[in-house]
Order: sequence, then C-alpha cells, then structure tokens
Amino acid sequence: MFQQIYIRKFGAPSVLSLEEGKEESTPLASDEVSVEVHYSGINFADIVMRLGFYKDAPPKPFIPGYEFSGVITQIGSDVKQHKVGDRVYGGSVFGAYTSDIRVKSWMAIKLPDNFSLEEGASLPVAFITAYAALFEMARVRSGDKVLIDCASGGLGTLALKMLKAVGAEVTGLTSSNSKKNLIESLGARARTHGEFWQDAEDTRYDFILNSQGGSSIMRHYDRLGPTGRIVCLGLSEGIKGGGRHFLTIAKAAIQMPRFSVIKMFDKNRGVFALNALKLMEDSLYIRKNLEQFDKITQWNLKPIIGKIFPAKDVALAHQFIEEKRGQGKILLAWR
Repeated sequence: MFQQIYIRKFGAPSVLSLEEGKEESTPLASDEVSVEVHYSGINFADIVMRLGFYKDAPPKPFIPGYEFSGVITQIGSDVKQHKVGDRVYGGSVFGAYTSDIRVKSWMAIKLPDNFSLEEGASLPVAFITAYAALFEMARVRSGDKVLIDCASGGLGTLALKMLKAVGAEVTGLTSSNSKKNLIESLGARARTHGEFWQDAEDTRYDFILNSQGGSSIMRHYDRLGPTGRIVCLGLSEGIKGGGRHFLTIAKAAIQMPRFSVIKMFDKNRGVFALNALKLMEDSLYIRKNLEQFDKITQWNLKPIIGKIFPAKDVALAHQFIEEKRGQGKILLAWR
C-alpha cells in the first residue's frame, strides 16, 4: 500500500497526516530510479517546517523529509550504476516521508554490505551537513580543538565519529546529564549547555558547530581562538515543544548577530552559515562530492540510531524530538 505523510497545515505534531497515495502514473525518467522505502530519517528541519517557520518549504500541502533507505524496484533506461534489488540510501529535496519514492539515480547510493537499511536512512543529511561544515568550511585538522553544540543527536554523533577519525580534540554539548555517557563513549568530552556556560576555563576553540542560533552565536564566537571558525546551521534556540511559539522564534531571530567585516579584521575569525538543503538542491555539488561518501566505509561511520517509530506514529516521533528525549538518529519505518 502506497502511503505518504503530509503537512496540510502548520502546528503541533498532530497536524501530520498519514494518507494513502496514488502510484505515480507517468513513466520513469531515463535517469531516475524507483525505490521501495523501508525507513525515512527525521531531521530538526522537519520540525521547523511543520511549525511553519521554514522559509524554503514548498507551499502546503507538501510531503516533508530529506532522506530514505530502501530497495530499488525500477531503473531508468540510462541508469548503469544500479540494478533492481539493490539496497540504497539517499536524499530527496522534500518528499521522503513516503513508502515509495522516485529520485535521480545519483541521489541513491548503494548501501555497503555491512550497513543495515536503518543505518542507511540515518546517513545522508547528517553526512552531507557534517562533512561540509567540518572539512569544507572549517577545514578541521588533527589536533584542532572543536566544540559541537548538538553532540547527542543524529548529526552530532556522526560528527563526533568523523572528528575522532581525523584526530581532533572534541567537546560535545547536550541538553541533559543523561546523554553525556553517549558523547563520552564516542571519544569526546561531554558537558551540558549549562555546564559549558558556567565553566570558567579559558579554552579557545579552532572550530565551533552552532545549531542553536540566536544569542548563542555571539557567545560561541567569543570562544574562538585566532583563525577560529564557526559554522551556524540552525535556530533550535527558537523552537519550544508543543506548538508555534512566535515570540520565541522572533526573539531568537532578532538576537542573531550581524557581523561587520570591518570589525572582524580585529578578530581574525571566520563565520559560515550552512543550509544542507541548498547543497542537496545543487546537483553539480552533489555529483561532484559523491566520492566523499567513501569516507563512510573508510572511517566506519556507523550511525547511532536512537529510536524507530512506525510511520503511523510520526506525530509521536516529532514530539519525541521536540521534547529533546532522543539520542542519535530518529527514524520512521514503513515496512
């Protein structure tokens, strides 16, 4: 049975609508593959778009979701790198909360034999985001002091594994003491956000990954050393569980700093902003960087899977993430 999850109105998790869909009637394009989806990954951006705060979301109604794993059921006439029956994982610019999907063939990557389909669905967005932030923007090297402010989620745990592979010295932040053991098990020093801000230590970081946005950006920027870099990739500080809090998101947006290049001459620090969706929309970028996905096997980047929800329980899954109860990647299961 073909099913899809729609956002037809903005609001709390209950607005997510699981519906029976109609099979695509148009012929498969020559450069496309059709995939029977087994798992869809959930990202924080999905929460933001459900609340109506994601400017790049398509008009309602739309199907959210950026990543999936499954089995190829059909290939286009020009597709040479895949065959029917291949296990794949991949990305989609929206539309991945679905039991079956069509994508361009280069957006579906053959899953290594020693990776499960669950692990495959946990990789695309986290790997693209982490690799771009850590190694293309920040150019992290062995011995660099690094701070990850979202260290216990799907992105953060994968980033910790990548940083360990290159020999960086990492501190990972999380929302609660109960999640610190996971961070430490991945080779990083673990601190809660509260502990970090109360800490009087004079550590200066070579790189900081900031997902909170708002006022935290300037505070993190002040903790960079000479030639330090910060990559900003979200506004989680503006999201509270339970509904659309306009004042909270507005306050966080207003508190985002405006950097003056003239003033930055005195600091010798770099500021980047990263939107993984824009990378996934750029077919030239994705196709050029596909070889970087080999790092997944080279570095044995087995993702941490926190919890898998049946697709029918998508509202519970979103609530679980909003309440910051999860560790590792949260998935939806279709089969």
